[in-house]
Amino acid sequence: MTPSIYSLFVLGAFMTCVLTPVIRNLALRGGFVDCPQRARKVHQHAIPRLGGGAVLGSYLVILMIGGFTVPSLGAALWGAAPIAGIIILGSLVIFGIGVLDDLSRLSPRIKLLGEFITVGIVVWFADLSFSTVEIIGIGSLTFPSWIGFGLACLWITGLANAVNLIDGLDGLASGITLFGLLAVSVVGYLVGIPYVTWLSTLLIGCLLGFLVYNSRPASIFLGDCGSLTLGYLAGCLSLLGSVSGENTINGIFPFLAFALPVMDCLFAIFRRMLRGRSPFSPDMEHFHHRLMAKGLSHGKAVLAMWAAAVTCSFVAVASALGKGGELTALFVFFGLGGFILLRYLGYFRFEFFGQGFSSLLQDRKSTRTVEQAVKEAEEMINQMDILEGVSEALGKAAEGMQFQEVSLAFFMDKGQLGIEGELTDSTGRKHFQWKDPEQRGFYSREKEFVAEFGINGRNYAYGSARYRFMDGRSSINVQEEILLERIHDALASLAARIRKNEKALP
Repeated sequence: MTPSIYSLFVLGAFMTCVLTPVIRNLALRGGFVDCPQRARKVHQHAIPRLGGGAVLGSYLVILMIGGFTVPSLGAALWGAAPIAGIIILGSLVIFGIGVLDDLSRLSPRIKLLGEFITVGIVVWFADLSFSTVEIIGIGSLTFPSWIGFGLACLWITGLANAVNLIDGLDGLASGITLFGLLAVSVVGYLVGIPYVTWLSTLLIGCLLGFLVYNSRPASIFLGDCGSLTLGYLAGCLSLLGSVSGENTINGIFPFLAFALPVMDCLFAIFRRMLRGRSPFSPDMEHFHHRLMAKGLSHGKAVLAMWAAAVTCSFVAVASALGKGGELTALFVFFGLGGFILLRYLGYFRFEFFGQGFSSLLQDRKSTRTVEQAVKEAEEMINQMDILEGVSEALGKAAEGMQFQEVSLAFFMDKGQLGIEGELTDSTGRKHFQWKDPEQRGFYSREKEFVAEFGINGRNYAYGSARYRFMDGRSSINVQEEILLERIHDALASLAARIRKNEKALP
């Protein structure tokens, strides 16, 4: 008996509902949680990550069942031309990269390199490249196959990271990916690519099961392993669903289906580079952050983003099936609506001209100086094997961050760095301090501002850092807090290395 797509859809949702609490408990026991004390976090409690393991695990089981019982799906998974099978194997590698990032915070460049290599192999062996792109209202663009290969790799890798970037609120990335996949599933069915419909529909079922726990209030997050894998699968499936002939794709459909994460990613890269920052440096100016800054609550911001994703999904389906003349008005309406929304969120400001432009250039110079100082401090700490020397590294960071004094207290329990649980009077502490050598004599307390942060690892609290600013400020902004977190993460990694080495001693 061949199961229907509906029965496997329901089974996938049910299986994810069962598997997600198991993954959640394992993540809690292992200390794989998202810390609410970090600058960009909007939740109030520690939430376990690695939820992508439940989605991918259920998806693989359902695909195995469908592959053995549905001939068309089985042929795509392990037949003579196993396009789907190659894509699924690639998803396991992307998932592994995401897990490593969740556990040890991989360098963005190393992570991106691993993704590009994996995607390049998948595109090559699954033959996802193309040489002709059809664009409604323009016609067809033909180019050499190597350009199509590069564009396919760029699209899949870019969408994987776009979904990862937009994963900032409860259920946001899961819901947006679900609606994009809905467009892929519908188009796959209407144009007669059955295995694309199967692959996308079964993934939608698994996402629905996960949203039971991931929608607000979330009890588990996708983690980088989940968001990267979802974006990768969405990129591959949207390419397969946009095929309109031999080596030819619909150039509008995949973009419209996932317009929200793609536009959010492009704006993030543009604004960071415009301000002289690394495109990999995080901030709090994504679409969902802007909506919350406009007064929307956490839940309403997610619903607004979901509504926009549904609209993009409908327009994507229309672009894949309609005719040029019929779609012109739709695209104009959709484009103007998008412009008005982005203008409302503050993305099109004209202060960059005139007096604002010179201010922007000054900000770029200042930002580069700060980021370079923090980067050098990170590198110094990452090369250390002992705590002595951290004061010098903090002095390097102070050249950019402009604090005048910092005190570090490292917690020790039974002679080892790091404690579990709460601090007590008997907790040992090892202190380090750095002071600006140019700061002498008395200073006005009215100009003093003190900020204190924890230095925490996955399972242990390693200490705290206390910064004193004397420039008259009353707070530090989010970007400054993010830069300080980079230093704290390096200090936590150093403390973890020292603790591990001490355990290894006879």
